[in-house]
Amino acid sequence: MLIWPRRACQLLTILVVAHGAWLCWRNFVLQFARLLWALAHVPAAPYPGCPAPFCDFSVFWLAGRMSSHPAVIYSEPTFLRASALMLPHGSFTGPFMYPPPALPLLYLISRLPIEAAYYAFMAASIMAAVLLLRQAKISWLCIIAGLLSPAGLWCMYLGQFGILCGALLFAGLAALESKPFRAGVLLGLLCIKPQYALLAPFVILSRANLPALRGAGIAAAALLAISGIWFGTGAWAAFLGAGGEAIRGQMEAPFAISPGRFGTSMFWMARSLGASLHGADMLQWLSSTLAGFLAWWLWRRGETPADSKIAITLSLALLVTPYGYTYDMVGYSLACALLMRRAAPATNLLLALLWHAPAYVGQFQMKFGFLPTPLCIITVALIGWWHLQPVSAPALPAPAARQPEPALSLPQTLSHPSR
Repeated sequence: MLIWPRRACQLLTILVVAHGAWLCWRNFVLQFARLLWALAHVPAAPYPGCPAPFCDFSVFWLAGRMSSHPAVIYSEPTFLRASALMLPHGSFTGPFMYPPPALPLLYLISRLPIEAAYYAFMAASIMAAVLLLRQAKISWLCIIAGLLSPAGLWCMYLGQFGILCGALLFAGLAALESKPFRAGVLLGLLCIKPQYALLAPFVILSRANLPALRGAGIAAAALLAISGIWFGTGAWAAFLGAGGEAIRGQMEAPFAISPGRFGTSMFWMARSLGASLHGADMLQWLSSTLAGFLAWWLWRRGETPADSKIAITLSLALLVTPYGYTYDMVGYSLACALLMRRAAPATNLLLALLWHAPAYVGQFQMKFGFLPTPLCIITVALIGWWHLQPVSAPALPAPAARQPEPALSLPQTLSHPSR
């Protein structure tokens, strides 16, 4: 009697995945068209919020070009004026808000022309992500579902760090118990975008994982030292001063003119509902505290299935920071694929819908005035938590009574029974 609901769930899951494949193809077509316009220096793009070819990547490329002048790149008015002179064809520009450890990578990228730099950065990010995820022993289907998800495509469209950082976080979590030092190094590298690494201390310290702590400390210290020697201490002063003001300005701007409709945090959800800054901050502090505690408790349980721990932590990582957007949800998309089970068609349908949701949360918010992304993230975490429940093992037959071994045909002098 239950076969029809199961078949219906399986069919609907196939339809959702097929629509996701069509969405992937359509986005690739738009992406190639946009880049062809960029190569012809025509300021056009299919997304009106980004009226130029390279969107966020323009900011990274310009920051790398001007990285020897940190006071310029972290000062929003000065940075925008310099950007208009360097990119007269009208590429998108906005404030640069990444910490100094990201500057060495951006400096290297910006040695190329912006078109070649975009291709090189995204190709390197995808190849590094595939390598890291394969070393974490993830199937190709999960990798494809993560990188070609709506969140992954949006990350490629903007030229953002979401694919690279999501893979670093996933691979670091996956290796914590088998290769803790390597896991710590991978997590330490996330200081190029530190909101990804906010849960790492809770995870590492929950089991007093000293090799992972050493690896994370060495990697983070190396990046801090390189950026300090390369760009000087003035980079940190500019980041903490003018850069901090730019971040606060974006977070405190009225929701209607902020990028919050693509946000992932409880802060942005509260702002979409008209909450004051104080109310949104309080809700975010509660979310961050609870996410940190849950991550610590979860990884303290040594018997927990590894895939469930990773999926839950990838979801909690989006709830611990107020500053997160759709392009940061590549790890979330990987979690949706990781939690699918052959014997759970109804759950698989829900996970497919949640995997698909980042493609439409912006439109949903604009139509209904409510940002549902944090609820999607919480649902994925709850599904992962459901998989943590112990499954009763089937009753095994009682072991048969041990039969005495047959006596060997030995000479009488060697056949005495041993006592």
